This record gives sequence, structure tokens and C-alpha cells, in this order.
Amino acid sequence: MKDLKEAIVSAIEYIEKNLYKKITLDDLADYTGVSKYYLHRIFKSLTGESIIDYAQGRKLTSSINELLNTNMRIIDIALNYGFDYEQSYIRAFRKFFGHTPLKLRSDKVSLSLIIKEKINTNDILSFENSITYNPQFVFKQKFNLIGIKHKILSKSGDRTANAFGREFFYNQKSKIKNIVNSEVYFGYTDWSENDKGIIYYIPSTQVSSLDNIPDGMTGLSIPSHKYVVFKFVGFFRPDDINGRHVGRILVQMYSRWIFKSGYKFADTFRFEYIDNSMSKDNYCELYVYQPIMDI
Repeated sequence: MKDLKEAIVSAIEYIEKNLYKKITLDDLADYTGVSKYYLHRIFKSLTGESIIDYAQGRKLTSSINELLNTNMRIIDIALNYGFDYEQSYIRAFRKFFGHTPLKLRSDKVSLSLIIKEKINTNDILSFENSITYNPQFVFKQKFNLIGIKHKILSKSGDRTANAFGREFFYNQKSKIKNIVNSEVYFGYTDWSENDKGIIYYIPSTQVSSLDNIPDGMTGLSIPSHKYVVFKFVGFFRPDDINGRHVGRILVQMYSRWIFKSGYKFADTFRFEYIDNSMSKDNYCELYVYQPIMDI
């Protein structure tokens, strides 16, 4: 199977080379060598929009140059960018930017438009049939977790935390009575002793209160924080996520993002979030939350 990043990069390159042509999902699938269903799913999971919507956004953004810097008729611009009719272009332009092409062209109007720039493929990271992209930012209020605390040595192997997580989710979670959502898994990591080669991993679930903590389990009250959130998409079962997958996200977080971002880590914990109701046998989403603050 073609590397996921390679498939996305090929699709983006094809779009950039063919802005002046009609672009279909079949065209992109043929060019990348990936089925159109799979390509659509990868791109939508990665960016939150379909690849055809992205292609149209790039066309419309590019057409601004002709609108503002040439005397081309709008119908000719529309045909130039692969639209079948002038009205199709006008409708798409208004839907995307909130204004018509004619309004943008008017000297009497000063507008600010949110445009669609080419995706920076250097920000995409793929590994073993999984992929991650630029982070999002989330503010999360105080919440509570209950789970089982484990001390893990860095030499323990990349499936140790995963094994603890499966054991908790399938065999131990049912002992907890006040779960907020039984489908959601939290993998809480205390990395305050990471420099000693030690982390504390707590497979857990969110609870409404810490009043009833089962024997052998630990309760955590997580303070309000602003988080940077990295989304990881894997084309396999959630049970098959391992330390190498998460490790690649952490590399992205540390070396490729945090030290260049204008933020710093606000605490010495992070957590993984998996909503199993969103998962299937060949698909899963994992989110890594890390508290941050401005430098």
C-alpha cells in the first residue's frame, strides 16, 4: 500500500498542476494510485474537509488574481477554472467567500476574505498506515478521571501502555459506577520523571465525581487548561495502537511544533483521548492533549 503521506502529497501536487481544469475524485484516485474511497477518507480525516472541497477552494482562491488584476470577463474566468457555467462559479465563490466575484471586483468595496492556501505537506507525518497533521487548540474545563496507575520504564517496549489500556477498558472499567461516557478512553501520562526513564501511565475514564473510587484505582482531578491537541488517524483497530504510533506524535509535538510555536508546556502530564464509538475494525482516531501556555 502506498504511504499515506505520499498519497496526500501526490493529490495536492495534482490539484496545483490542474487548477485550470475540472478535477474529479476519479482523476485524483487514478493519479495517486489510491482508491477514491480511501483517498477521500484519508483527506477528510486529516483536514476536516473533503479533497474536492479543498480543490475547489484552491481554484476559487487562485481566481482572485484574475478578478483583481485582469479585465477577463467573469464567464471566461469561470470556464478557465473548469466550471461548466458562469453561475456555477458565482455560486461557489459566494458560498466560499461570502461575496460575489463582482462585489470583490468593485473599487467601492474593501473586503477581507479567508482564502484557501496550499497545504504545507511538510507538516504531515505518516507512520505505519497512520497519519497526523497540524494541531488544534482547545480549552478544557476541570474534569475528573478514575483509572489504574502503572509505572513504566522506557525499556519496557512499545506495547506496554497499550496492554494496560486494553485490560482496563475491557476488564476493569465496569467497576466504576459514575462514568460520564463509557465509550471514551483516557490514557493519562505523568511524564514528570521522564528524564529518569520513567513515566506513570493511568488508563482511565471520565467520571462525574471522585466520591466512589474502587479499590486499587486512582482518582485524578485535572485542572482547567488550554491544550494543544494532535489528531492521529490510524487505518487499523484502536487496540492496535502502540507506543511507536504515539511516539511519532510526540516527536511532532516536541521537535516540529512546540519549540517553534510561541508556547511552552504548562504541566508535566498529557493524555490520550479515544472515542470508541467513532472507531471501526479498520479505522481509529486518537487525540493527544498537552497543556500549554504562552511563553
